[in-house]
Amino acid sequence: MGLKTVFPLEFGYKFDDYISLMRSILIKSLYDSDIKSSSGYKGMQKSNHFNECWTIKFEYLKGVYGLALSDVKDGTAEFRLYYFPDEAEKLVDSSSLFESILISKEDYLKKIRNFLSFKEIYLNFEIARVYLRFSKDGISVMFKSLLRDRLYSKDGVYLNDKAIIKSGGIDKNFPSFGVSLPFINFFHIAMDKIYKTDLESARVYKKTIYPKIYDKFGNLYDKKDNKLTQICINITYGKADREFDTKNLKKIPNDSHLHKFLRNLKEKNLEFKSQNAGINFFVVTGYLGSGKTKFLQNFIEYEVGQSRFTGVIQNEIGKIGLDGDLVDASYALVEIDEGCVCCSMAGQIRSAVAMLEPKNPDTILLETTGVANPFNLLSELDEVKDVVNLCGIITLVDGLNFLDTYEKADIVLEQVKAADIILLNKIDLISDDEKEKIRQILYENNRCAEIFETMNGEINPNFLLQNKNQTSFMASLLIEGEFHTTHADDKIKSFKKDLHDEIDRDEFVKFIKELPDSFYRIKGLMSFRGDTKQYVFQYVNKKFDITLFSNEKKCANFLVFIGKNIDEGINFPFGKA
Repeated sequence: MGLKTVFPLEFGYKFDDYISLMRSILIKSLYDSDIKSSSGYKGMQKSNHFNECWTIKFEYLKGVYGLALSDVKDGTAEFRLYYFPDEAEKLVDSSSLFESILISKEDYLKKIRNFLSFKEIYLNFEIARVYLRFSKDGISVMFKSLLRDRLYSKDGVYLNDKAIIKSGGIDKNFPSFGVSLPFINFFHIAMDKIYKTDLESARVYKKTIYPKIYDKFGNLYDKKDNKLTQICINITYGKADREFDTKNLKKIPNDSHLHKFLRNLKEKNLEFKSQNAGINFFVVTGYLGSGKTKFLQNFIEYEVGQSRFTGVIQNEIGKIGLDGDLVDASYALVEIDEGCVCCSMAGQIRSAVAMLEPKNPDTILLETTGVANPFNLLSELDEVKDVVNLCGIITLVDGLNFLDTYEKADIVLEQVKAADIILLNKIDLISDDEKEKIRQILYENNRCAEIFETMNGEINPNFLLQNKNQTSFMASLLIEGEFHTTHADDKIKSFKKDLHDEIDRDEFVKFIKELPDSFYRIKGLMSFRGDTKQYVFQYVNKKFDITLFSNEKKCANFLVFIGKNIDEGINFPFGKA
């Protein structure tokens, strides 16, 4: 598909020229099997409005995209990209209250087919701007989209004296950039058919802007105590006469994960292509005691009930993968015991995947150590994308202890920033005020992750599969440069103690209660004097519990200690002689 095929006439840089150009790209792409198969493009429909617009469908989301030319100024066209969620789609929950009402109306689908005819539709649902600048030998394109489009209600929204939105609460929290990606992917692949593009010339920028807040009178203001991140992608196809003005934008480094993502578009490796291609692969992270093991157990139990098989790759600091001893026969476990998964582990991960492949798992979960920085794992994940379908990073947040730990250990917020999906766990153990405070901190540190509230790490795995993101670049947009903090930077240490089998329970509990605050996490298996059973011991930030593991001893007893500057030579009277 060459330029003459798309636009055979002389380009006049007028409104109608850009309308014709975009229409031609959308129509010609329908007859190009490469574009359709690579981008998931299913089709378009032209509206009957006097100012032509289009609705577009991709295979990845249930909703419909809208595209309309809004202005042409100095030879540059501005298109507005919309997304109209399906009423059964989870994205409705992230839309504004007004948008949700529009979605629920019977005439919603009829209106979006001709959305420029309805003011209430085209003034809402916008997710991005697309700027085109046509020249003799090329086209310059700039995409602009908010990572999260947030709208606040100053006075709140009430129905029968019940708060639907609290005063100062969030009305809208839509993942605009993520939802824009299928269109960006499609448009790039279509343009690459016309101009063979050197994506080393792509430029990515970001800009900080204020979200909006409205009052009870309908007035709209900037909310200056909060910030949003706008992403701008500038790509030149062919040779352009003029560049877009970027003087007020901050450039993201060329070696960022987003640049790698853009280069992957040229190779048609975007992970939107098929949700069934390869084994689904999630990284599960979270600080010490956040509930990762319980999450894994619940995930596996649900998948077994759906006749699906799960593989687990597990790593913990210390000489032994602790929870590998607590396995259930309904899944396959591979342990990585050398070092920490936050270091160079691509080879070991690939080997672990190879060990699991003969069992044909539907999903593989890689559990990192509680003090691993997942940012350091991103480049490693890129090395295994040919054998698995990289779905995302899941970070569990310990709701009970988060407010006490996030300022003490930098790694806690690093894990939040890296997440595609955040599970705010243990919400049954905290107040509503504590929960809202935690959520605000999570929003401030990661504006593109989906946040689910959980108890005991329980969540339907289908929610996770529906919220797949581009793990390797999304998180990198929220940070300055590359981060390489590891457990060593926080002076985190760990050691293992083998236990004898005749421990006095009361003496052990007294010992645990007297431990200093530098001990963050202890877990293991143990037996007590006069008792033939074996127990699991779990300790997190001065809180602990002892639960039954087996009615008889099945394996050696031990404890793994994790903490800051802790001494392996501690006086420990319960170890083996």
